[in-house]
Amino acid sequence: MSIRKNITLLIGGFLIFQPLLSPPILLAQEAIITPSETDYNSILQEINFSVGDAELHIDQRYWGDLGTDSDVLKTLTEQIKAFWEKQNSSSGMELSSQALIAISQLSRASGRENDSEAREAVRSLKQHLSAIKALKQENHMKTQRSHKLSDG
Repeated sequence: MSIRKNITLLIGGFLIFQPLLSPPILLAQEAIITPSETDYNSILQEINFSVGDAELHIDQRYWGDLGTDSDVLKTLTEQIKAFWEKQNSSSGMELSSQALIAISQLSRASGRENDSEAREAVRSLKQHLSAIKALKQENHMKTQRSHKLSDG
C-alpha cells in the first residue's frame, strides 16, 4: 500500500472512531466531583492560591491569565458547592452560589479589561470565601461537640 493510502485510512479511521471517544471525555469534564472532607480543605487551599494569582494578574493587567484564573476558581467553587449540597447545608450552598456570582463578575471584568470591576469582584469573592471557611469551622466544632456528647 502507498503512504497516501495509509494516511487516508488512518484519517478515515480517526474520523469514524473519534465521535465514539468524545462523549465520555466531555461528560467527564462537565461532571462536578463532590469532595471528601480531606479534599475540601485542599480545594480551599487551591482556591486561596488562585485568588492570589488573580490579584497578581489584575495588578499586572494580564487579562487573559485572569480569565484562566476565573475558570479555575469556578471549577473549584462548584466542587465546594457540591460538598455543601451533599451536607444539605442551605447556608453553604448560598455562600457558594454568591462566590460563583463574584467569579462570574471577575470573568466579565477580565473580558472587559476593567481593573476596578476586577478588584471589586475579588473583594466580594474573598468575603464569601471567608464566610464559607467560617461555616466549615463552625460545622466542624458542632460535629466534635456531638461526638463528645455521644461518647460521654
